[in-house]
Amino acid sequence: MSGLLTLIRLILRRDRVKLPLWIGIFVLGLLAMIPLLRDVYGSKESLQVMYATLAANPAGLFMTGPMDGPTFGSLMTLETLLWWGLAIAFLNTLLVVRHTRHNEEIGAQELLLSGQVHRASSLVAVLIVALGVNVLITIALGLGMNVMDTGWGAEQSWLFAISMGTVGFVWAAIAAVVVQLVESGRSANGILAGLIGASFVVRGIGDFLGKADNSGLLQPHWVSNLSPFGWLQATRPLTESEWSPLLISLGFVAVAIASGFILLAGRDVGAGLLPSRKGRRRASRLLGTPLGLTLYLQKNIFIGWFVAVLVLAATIGMLVPQMSEIYSNNDSISQMLAISGSDELTAAFLSMMLAIVCVMVFAYAVHGLGKLRGEEASGRLESVLATRVSRLKWLGMHFDVVAIGGSIMLAATGLVLALCVNTLSDLTVDVWEYVLAGLAYAPVMLVFMGLYVLLFGLLPRLAGAVAWLYFGFVAFALWLGPIIKLDRVVMDISIMEHVAMSPVEAIAWQPLAVITTIAVGLIVIGLAVFRHRDVTS
Repeated sequence: MSGLLTLIRLILRRDRVKLPLWIGIFVLGLLAMIPLLRDVYGSKESLQVMYATLAANPAGLFMTGPMDGPTFGSLMTLETLLWWGLAIAFLNTLLVVRHTRHNEEIGAQELLLSGQVHRASSLVAVLIVALGVNVLITIALGLGMNVMDTGWGAEQSWLFAISMGTVGFVWAAIAAVVVQLVESGRSANGILAGLIGASFVVRGIGDFLGKADNSGLLQPHWVSNLSPFGWLQATRPLTESEWSPLLISLGFVAVAIASGFILLAGRDVGAGLLPSRKGRRRASRLLGTPLGLTLYLQKNIFIGWFVAVLVLAATIGMLVPQMSEIYSNNDSISQMLAISGSDELTAAFLSMMLAIVCVMVFAYAVHGLGKLRGEEASGRLESVLATRVSRLKWLGMHFDVVAIGGSIMLAATGLVLALCVNTLSDLTVDVWEYVLAGLAYAPVMLVFMGLYVLLFGLLPRLAGAVAWLYFGFVAFALWLGPIIKLDRVVMDISIMEHVAMSPVEAIAWQPLAVITTIAVGLIVIGLAVFRHRDVTS
């Protein structure tokens, strides 16, 4: 354990901003869901309607699991447990990869080992920090839920919090194994993201194949027990309160961590246990060009977000029949959408969901442009600029690839949503109208991209943080602003407030022209500033 305390302090020093921000957003966001869900769905009538329509809905079972009863605790479980479980899983895997495999990839681990540091100390240190993060999340959630008027008991609140912290550390343990297998942090994150997605799907299949017991509760198929999310859901924290599934998680953590250290002892520093895939002897004609390199760097980001957007749009389309019945009997939703009547309410719901999925596309745009800072910080940009590629050409290629990819996603969102509605419900919508409605959000996407380019030119170190902060505000204002009656002056800061919510509303071309002009202005200024500033690494 030589150097362990020093390494823990180093991790906390490096992530002194990220860790408090992650913990705060996770805890406060989850606690904020309680009063918001109570205001919207908390009435007995709404809970009864939702339970009758969602308890055995195939799409609902796959995406959120079963609803155990017409209670607020069951609703809270349905809306938060698995989705926030996904969030804490990514939080832990990113943390472990950053301070293990990434350190080896950049050569920092060899520097650390040249001092009085044991080879295993880095893995021990990051696991201790990950455990501390999950314990803090557990304590904060437990205390917060006990202070609030939740409608369930203290035991249920603490089981919810402990289950959430436990599944987070389960994924930290899985990451401790995966980082021993491959040579790069990018590959480790890719494998872990695939495992998280596969685990979620396995749990969904288990719920889909489950059967109701004598008491009417749906019991998942044994397949669900193969997934950490299945163990999380099996606790049923706010309904039946089962503590025993936590033992499975703790046993798995012990085995996974032991396996991680055994694998670590059997490999060289900087190497992975799995053989690296050999590349081609010669690059393809496209990859040998600057544009080909840009496409290669942006490929995985586009594929990941594209799949996520399509899955979300298809899921919303499958749930339209149930949602239309629930929302037509809910005064809070009617007030939020400011439209009355079942047909118009369904159209307004689809427009709102289309806008929310399009916001995910804006997240892709920010993520894709984040490659700009990554290439600069790593020092690779200097090598590229040493060739005949100019600064403006390099930035412009990344911008164009992300803009085209985002536009494809916007059009596909409207297309998939309309096709699912026409196929799976009694409603009939104009497919091309929804495709155009999705593309109508392209100017808003360009504003996010222009903001990032401007910040990249002025404050490259803060570009990502500020862009993501504004994105978070826009998403919050769109989804929760009307419910909590956010002040109009504050709402107007969101760019989405100045766009018609098509297709339920006619596309307003004049505001889109103004928004496009603003985006172009941001882009031009950002390019001009970037052209004259120093390149830093």
